Amino acid sequence: MRCEEEPLLALRSNVLATTLVARARAAHGARLAYVSTVDVYGAVAQADEETRPAPASFYALTKWWGEQAARLYAPERLLVLRIANPYGPGVETSQGKGALPTMLQQAERGERIPAFRGEERSWCWIGDVARAIRLVLNSGEDGIFNIGSDAEPVSLGDAARIACEVAGASPELVDEVEPPPGRVTPRIGVERLRALGWEPEVGLEEGMRRLHESSRAAA
Repeated sequence: MRCEEEPLLALRSNVLATTLVARARAAHGARLAYVSTVDVYGAVAQADEETRPAPASFYALTKWWGEQAARLYAPERLLVLRIANPYGPGVETSQGKGALPTMLQQAERGERIPAFRGEERSWCWIGDVARAIRLVLNSGEDGIFNIGSDAEPVSLGDAARIACEVAGASPELVDEVEPPPGRVTPRIGVERLRALGWEPEVGLEEGMRRLHESSRAAA
């Protein structure tokens, strides 16, 4: 992961830059919305906005420090958006967030697709993420919002088989393998977001088809 390989860059991007923006906001009285990650919750089975953060990676730690810097310098009307498992065109594929595009690429090439046995995730289409952020910003609310899908989680094996179907490849390419010890992907509560009237519109299979079409168009 890039943050683990380049810790100084991670500190500059996620902590120092946030500090400078938060201080500027305080000087001009503007509202600050800080985009964070649900990775700050760490290795817990379930997490809502009241869950105490316990970052389990350097990336998550720097995002948590960024949140703290924002609270220190711009506490009034601060909005913290913790994003969970986004996917779609333009989404950064580092920090372990590239599972779906990687599966699609492997399926397109006829390569074996390793998938951790027993691991499940609820992915959220990038358009639904953007719509959620816009809704929260326009609501005038502040505080912490989890942004992601609370749909029934899909196993990595099933996601890999969907990738094969979308790419026209054989599902026999999928190899379910044992995950590294200690891996936990929390289920994220988004009740506060849903209270504003939001719900995801694009399911995983449809989103994978859109991602596949976007990748082919860009090739």
